[in-house]
Amino acid sequence: MIIKTTTKYTEERIKRFLKYYFFDKVKIPRIILNILILIIIINFFTKDKRVITDYISFAFALIGVLELNSSFLPYFNLKKIKRRKDSILNTEIKYELKKNNFKLTSEKDEYIDYKSLKKVIETDYDYYLFIDNIKSIILGKDELSENEIIELTKRFKENVEKYGYKKNI
Repeated sequence: MIIKTTTKYTEERIKRFLKYYFFDKVKIPRIILNILILIIIINFFTKDKRVITDYISFAFALIGVLELNSSFLPYFNLKKIKRRKDSILNTEIKYELKKNNFKLTSEKDEYIDYKSLKKVIETDYDYYLFIDNIKSIILGKDELSENEIIELTKRFKENVEKYGYKKNI
């Protein structure tokens, strides 16, 4: 069964991907930085005498907590994408998904085997296909039927080493 679909890289779609990517990719450094910030905050409240550098450290720690645990960084990266001349925003990619591989077409045709994918993450709206550590693509579900989604999920689970499902992204 060949499945044909088109995915448009809308602002909302890219924002959801960046949110997933940021919180998944920097999970360990975020945990470490949050622990260090927690130590600074505990130190601030356990000191009897505070000097100006304590107040400055505390203020930066609070800003760090907000920045690390909110969607500020994904939002900032989206703004950078919008400003680029060769922005991917509003790019349309056509997919032709076959049994063992798929063809994607934007400016040129590219063929990718399912087994060569590093990881696939399924969300409520999209599939995030990670080709390697740097390159990934988004396959939208909005033009797919329920049967096509079931078939694609089955193909990804059978052929890709790392497959996962993330809710609420």
